[in-house]
Amino acid sequence: MSKKSTAKRNEKIALQPAVAATVVATNPQAEMSYDDMLTELEAIVSEADIRLAEEEGSL
Repeated sequence: MSKKSTAKRNEKIALQPAVAATVVATNPQAEMSYDDMLTELEAIVSEADIRLAEEEGSL
């Protein structure tokens, strides 16, 4: 790789977190309460348990 293309790649990587932080900061309604986050996490774990049981059952 040339130095020029490497520099462009590094520049893109450096910009991505700034864009993400801007989106989060400008959308206060997207913030979740502790209970909302806990509920979402419980749903994710439950779905993962179901998926794992299905995978183990198919073996």
